Amino acid sequence: MSDQDTSPALAYQLEMLRDEFRAVNETIRAGDDITKSIKEWAITVWVASVGGSLVNAEFRQYIVLTAIVPLVFWMVDTWHRVIQRRFIWRGMRIMDFLNDGGLAKSFSEGRIVEFNVLDVGSRRETSPNFREFISWRRVMLFRTFSLLYFSLIFISITLWLLLLNYPLSQPGGG
Repeated sequence: MSDQDTSPALAYQLEMLRDEFRAVNETIRAGDDITKSIKEWAITVWVASVGGSLVNAEFRQYIVLTAIVPLVFWMVDTWHRVIQRRFIWRGMRIMDFLNDGGLAKSFSEGRIVEFNVLDVGSRRETSPNFREFISWRRVMLFRTFSLLYFSLIFISITLWLLLLNYPLSQPGGG
């Protein structure tokens, strides 16, 4: 089929679909950069918080509060990943449309059928499968999230418990 055989409406819709697919992929890549940065900041702030608690005897009792730092970053990271997953879902829907007969049917009708073009962030999606795919609980428990953030929280609490039972000696005091 040549470009001359394609209706102007279909050609325009396909061009928009190509642009949408590019935008979806760019957003997914940007989301990866954002979550990487969030993890880096989480570790940096947590290490500084723990270090600050340990070097000053007056603050050692508050080391348990350093567990809040990774928890906050975990929430922020999850929020960004949920947004990113909306775009991942959209990319999968475009893939399905292109590979499961939707494109062929659209060519025969001269326009895109049974598929919404320019729903970049899956804003019109309401299916239960979509809701599960982007659910906070599911995303928050991804191993890449839960292992890092839970480990930091666990270390903070463990340090606190150790310091309760075995306090570090005060400088100059013995």
